Amino acid sequence: MSGQAGSQSASLAAPMTDGDRALVAWLQMDAELRPARPGWAYGSLAGLLLGAGRLFTAAPWPGGGLPPGEPGRCFIESIMWANNGSGGELAYVEGWAWDVAYPVEHAWCSTSDGTVRDLTWPRPGASYLGVPVVPDAASALMGHHGGPLLHRNGMPGPVALEWMRDGVPAELLADVGRLVPAV
Repeated sequence: MSGQAGSQSASLAAPMTDGDRALVAWLQMDAELRPARPGWAYGSLAGLLLGAGRLFTAAPWPGGGLPPGEPGRCFIESIMWANNGSGGELAYVEGWAWDVAYPVEHAWCSTSDGTVRDLTWPRPGASYLGVPVVPDAASALMGHHGGPLLHRNGMPGPVALEWMRDGVPAELLADVGRLVPAV
């Protein structure tokens, strides 16, 4: 898995699901309400996700069992799994997942083909859209800033604000997931 977002895998051709369309439309509505400030790359977290984020393919936990993570601890469970349990084969992803009826701030891991490994939800969400980050970089940023990359008490955190202003550094992005098309 490359640290660059340049080359794209075959998973980009996967069609959008109804959940994907609903999540992208929800984020687009939010992004349209908050245009970027002069000199900023994005005006909102929604704009950042639409511009730098990727869509991921929902899947049940491998083997049909329950995921090993503790519900409610998606950020810490996902970064620990990506760093320690993946052998370099998983990306850490933070963004939004469409649960039963609405989007939820969430974190998960992604395989190299863009398949979700959701450590904390017993059944997969309808859609996942997030920024895939190389695990070592995500871990360092989370340690330095004391929490998740994007979300901080329902607001953009310090890393998200920096990325909204300057864009996401290409070397931090993992090359997984599908580009977000316009709906």
